[in-house]
Amino acid sequence: MNLARMLDEGIRKFGTYDQLLYLGEDGEVVLSNVEIQRRAYALASGIRRLGVKKGDVVAVCVSNIPEVPEIINGIMREGAVFLPVVYMLTPREIGYILKDSGAMLVITEEKLVSKVSEAIRGLEDPVELVVIGSSQVWKGRPYAALLEGGETGDGYVDVAPDDLAMLMYTSGSTGFPKGVMLTHNNLESNCRQGAKVWLPEQVDRYLITVPMNHILGVLAFHESCFFGVSTVLLPGFDAGKVLEVIKGYKITVTFFVPTMITMMTEAFDPDVHSMKSVRRMICAGAPLSEETLMHAMNRFRVKIFHGYGLTEASPTVCRQRTDRPLKWGSVGPPIPGVKLKLIDDQGNEVHPGEEGEIICQGPGIMKGYLNKSDMTAEALRKGWLYTGDLGRLDQDGELYIVGRKKDLIIKGGENIDPGVSENLLHKHPAVLEAAVVGVPDPKYGEEVGAAVVLKKGKEVSESDLLAYVGEHLHHFVAPKKILILEEMPKTGIGKILKREIREIFRK
Repeated sequence: MNLARMLDEGIRKFGTYDQLLYLGEDGEVVLSNVEIQRRAYALASGIRRLGVKKGDVVAVCVSNIPEVPEIINGIMREGAVFLPVVYMLTPREIGYILKDSGAMLVITEEKLVSKVSEAIRGLEDPVELVVIGSSQVWKGRPYAALLEGGETGDGYVDVAPDDLAMLMYTSGSTGFPKGVMLTHNNLESNCRQGAKVWLPEQVDRYLITVPMNHILGVLAFHESCFFGVSTVLLPGFDAGKVLEVIKGYKITVTFFVPTMITMMTEAFDPDVHSMKSVRRMICAGAPLSEETLMHAMNRFRVKIFHGYGLTEASPTVCRQRTDRPLKWGSVGPPIPGVKLKLIDDQGNEVHPGEEGEIICQGPGIMKGYLNKSDMTAEALRKGWLYTGDLGRLDQDGELYIVGRKKDLIIKGGENIDPGVSENLLHKHPAVLEAAVVGVPDPKYGEEVGAAVVLKKGKEVSESDLLAYVGEHLHHFVAPKKILILEEMPKTGIGKILKREIREIFRK
């Protein structure tokens, strides 16, 4: 059941082809599926020599680099658990993930060595460091040497369907990340089920600009193995570069979050750029406004399909169908094999058109949260995943996302926990109460806004508070506007009404 086998089966089915084209600053790197397999097998045997065995966690903290596919496959090939770590996190956050996961090995790259090394220094248990790069100024084991001493072949460690394949940490409303446990069966079944809707073909050429440490990037890699797809990978997102690549490399399928589509629409020049090769543009991760959607489709002359999912579902729950008219605001019906219900606060299923919490069931649903039995019990009840998202279903069974029960902010496709900013604001000597919400933003879909009530007799300006949060938080997650209120809108029992704060921002 080892997911790594799908690369091997793809080679037998489709033969040798260029599976990855990496377009970096130093030029193009082309890797065939056979070369990725060779390097993945060498990595598997290399980490085995370091003591990694079935079930051990191997953390990977890298940006979008050409080694990512072989790393994913090589770790799983050895029966170990792949743990992608967002490289933009702070050393403290990375250290928390390494400690909580029990990772025994970290693979990183030269430009991130300092950050990862600092994260490791704070750990009680030793963690082996493997570094991708040519310099020797850092302390760590060279990645290239690990592969050079590895074996070649196409074998893999036998695993059970319910064995872990991947750990992915995601932020929640609790203020600290949770390790989502995904099995080999979770990932494979979700990939196969989703493909029944969007039908990947061997002639396809995917364009990946999202970080490969995101679940969407991992899904795209496995689809390329399953269906013989070629993938073009970019180090990051640049609207002009993306438009050039789409035309120059005849891209057929793209994956974007709304912010990217907005930037591309602004950069698009019909006299220079062309989307004629694209048969499907996919938008996920956050709502896309109707105005932006219609403008983009008119500019590009390409249909934009929406999907809905979450890491805990491996990730896909719904996809708009290619054989149905596109409905504004819909993310489509559930993919095959996934059941979906909307319920009220009492757990009763609501009628079509009514809002309720989205709960879902299927083979892609996670095994649970690592080391967090209480949170697992809250999220998984009688086989159903309680997403915390709010939506409504129409008469055709298509889902519309209307909000998030847990108040997560989705900015540019990335989840932002309001609790981080709230906790910081509460530490300010002049602040009595604080609430952080997502507010509409034309560029990111949502931006971070905060409302505060000051302590009696204290004075502070909005600019002072913005400078305060900017000093302690990354600019992407820090509030960009702070309202100073006389009092917070609250329920009868004293709970702050965030929906009313959002309305205040809209005025």
